[in-house]
Amino acid sequence: MPMKKQRNNVDFPYAIRSFVGYLEGTHKSIHTIKNYRLDILAFQDFITREYTQSPIRLDELSHKNIERYREHLKERGLKVNTRRRKLLTVTQFLNYLSKRNKIGPEMAQKIATPHKIERIPFTVSSQRLVEAIQKLPDGTLLESRNRVLLWALAEMGCLVSEVVGLRFEQWSLPSCDSDAGIVQIRGKFQREVPTSLPLYFAVEKLKLRSKDCPWIFLGFNRHGPLGSPITVRGVEMLVQFYGPKLGFADLTPRTFRHSIILHWFEKGLTELEIQARLGLKTTYAFRSYAPLLKSKMETTSKLEKNSMEFLEPQE
Repeated sequence: MPMKKQRNNVDFPYAIRSFVGYLEGTHKSIHTIKNYRLDILAFQDFITREYTQSPIRLDELSHKNIERYREHLKERGLKVNTRRRKLLTVTQFLNYLSKRNKIGPEMAQKIATPHKIERIPFTVSSQRLVEAIQKLPDGTLLESRNRVLLWALAEMGCLVSEVVGLRFEQWSLPSCDSDAGIVQIRGKFQREVPTSLPLYFAVEKLKLRSKDCPWIFLGFNRHGPLGSPITVRGVEMLVQFYGPKLGFADLTPRTFRHSIILHWFEKGLTELEIQARLGLKTTYAFRSYAPLLKSKMETTSKLEKNSMEFLEPQE
């Protein structure tokens, strides 16, 4: 009989380094990687207390350890979403190790997690944000790229991964008398997104400066422009740097997306129209924005009610 393949014993330090390397290789943000690592370290601390031996061998773990960890998180009184995130991180960590034959396949089974409680996302005024971006300097190619990139995020509601790959050929003006530009978003969520004429002309100006480079948003280093587009991490750093300058210290790439959704809703677009602009295929995928729209509707309804009460004649 053929001998069963033996797995090398894997301790936490090695496994965590390997998993973090995998996350970096798949271009996860520094913020995401940091949170993943902290969640796994918390799991390691719990397992260490359970076994009282060092180093801990991950191939000795069982689902009983996971169940005890889940109860431990609940006993600590952590919020539902926090417990859910920590358990999902452990699931991904163990699944990664199982696929690399470091632990048994039984450990790759899904862990029961609490249902996510959707929170109202942080938003800012899209109009104020765009106005602040328009005032940014664009004297150099780098300044122009930064200004247009931030402007595109503020108007289009695209994912950062979609914006970094944009080419000039994807941006067009349907006709001479058109009042909006059109961007063809490619990839997994193909769609057309309308943009303002000022943004379209800003892109055309950037195109003239880019000297036939196909990428709209070039990457830069200290020596100048690169021959490849800016990275997702580069956009995150850019937003973090410009947030205070624009008057929004807590600005993140996700804030742009949440804020423009609320702006579209205020302009009268239906949920289906907003869903189409975001490239979401189903209403289920749109669920994370439901609390945002519900909150806005309740606020609008309350303001209208107060306005009517104010206008009613007093006896």
